Amino acid sequence: MFRISSCLFCSLAILAAITAAQATQAIANWDVVPYQRISEPFKAGVVAFHESGVNVQFHINGEATALIEEPTLNPRTNVWEYWIEIDPAKYPDGPLRVSATAIPDDHGHEARDLETITLYANSQGSLNYSEPVWADAAKGSDETGNGSEASPFASIKKAVESTQSGGTVYLKAGDYKLQGMWGFNGDYWTTISAAPGLSREDVTVLTAGKVPESSTARYAANKIRWQNLSLYCDRNPGPGYIFYINNGQHVWFDGVDISDKQGRCAGTDFANPHGGKIVYLTDSIVRDVANVQINFQRNCEYLHILGDVFRGASNLTAINIKIVDINREDSQAHPDFIQFYNPNQAIENVIIYNVSAYDMSSQGFFGGGNTSDVAFVNILIEKDPVDKPYFSQVGGMTHVLFWNITMVDQIFNFRGADSMDQIYVKNGAYTALASKVPEKEGFFIDACHSSQKVFSMRKLLGVHATTGEMIFADVEKDDYRQAPDSPAYGNGILPPGVPADMDGIPYDTTAPNRGAFAKKNPGGRKAVALY
Repeated sequence: MFRISSCLFCSLAILAAITAAQATQAIANWDVVPYQRISEPFKAGVVAFHESGVNVQFHINGEATALIEEPTLNPRTNVWEYWIEIDPAKYPDGPLRVSATAIPDDHGHEARDLETITLYANSQGSLNYSEPVWADAAKGSDETGNGSEASPFASIKKAVESTQSGGTVYLKAGDYKLQGMWGFNGDYWTTISAAPGLSREDVTVLTAGKVPESSTARYAANKIRWQNLSLYCDRNPGPGYIFYINNGQHVWFDGVDISDKQGRCAGTDFANPHGGKIVYLTDSIVRDVANVQINFQRNCEYLHILGDVFRGASNLTAINIKIVDINREDSQAHPDFIQFYNPNQAIENVIIYNVSAYDMSSQGFFGGGNTSDVAFVNILIEKDPVDKPYFSQVGGMTHVLFWNITMVDQIFNFRGADSMDQIYVKNGAYTALASKVPEKEGFFIDACHSSQKVFSMRKLLGVHATTGEMIFADVEKDDYRQAPDSPAYGNGILPPGVPADMDGIPYDTTAPNRGAFAKKNPGGRKAVALY
């Protein structure tokens, strides 16, 4: 009886605590580009967060495979995440239905079922196409060529039409034009790539521009993977896109360089923001554009951006991203690190994880509205120049995690605190963390540092708060680790499920720094050398 009563008492205590803080849902997304064929063991991962911690249950073809209780480093993606290894040799060649559920550690909260993705087992090689199709813009011919390396086609269009779903188009060195890619569809990715031995600088593709036989940004080919080449537009200034992708199309940009030749003030966005398309961007550079705004991005660099890097959208996922130089220059742009503004549609389940922004003449976090279930984890925002009055200011959000954030020379203001609930701010290092409602119910602020008080604040926000001028390891070299004599050094409290910092360096779990960086010198992932 005593044991039963004790367990019952504990259960009631847990439920009472959750009720007081309200039940919330896990925040989780795949870190996998679907529709890939896998012939070797493949490590499929999920990024997931909750204020109580998370377990992730995986299934393959409806059968439970593993329950992963802690994130570890996935060597395939270079991300600390929840992952399993799928051995295609255990399955017949063909589709694998892979599903995952992110389950909060504390009882009473809500699990999140991720959308089931499809991969293709191919250990027997029955889904391969052995012969690639070749194109050469300078020496090939769509009339007399046969697509072989010795007799290539001239255009991408002809080469794609001559392959099958899952095939490969190799482009020899030169400048190509995007023209008339309509109606191509497939079960898995068809790859358009620079030929073996070439770099992405050797193969350039004009996607939109006024030249003879002009290219068009319109795009209606499904499951095309652009790999290891450069994609650019050369349009007259004015609103437009490097790619205008039709409804329902899936496009994967992998290891590419994407830019507007006219520069960021020409008004060109990476892609149209609507239309039901899905864009995956991995290991790539985007530069000299107005706005980026991609569904899924991992291990990328964004350079010289005019306006918004991220715009809030459901299931938005950004992992291991480095941003350098956001500046509206003389335009009327309203630049933001991330903007949440979509009054006609709810935004939920957003993850921004291991993301840094340097030389950012813009706002950081902005907006809110009908937004819920958002995780900002391991974030650096460096505002420059320091004298410009840019703020981070948010409101109208429910269940948001602001974890391990370092914000330099920019105030973070919960301007709309009255309209916010279930806000978890932990282990941050801020120039100033402010709110017009310093002690609002539904805010859980712990172990945050503010260099100063602003807006007539009488006290620092939250518990375990510290203050004083932050001292960084080496500002001249953009090293924003806390130095040993910083008041934010060695006194942090880590959130659950975040074992490593922005550079992939494990935190000192007994006495971590506050902010986005561990104590050790960066020796892990580096997305880009600063330009």
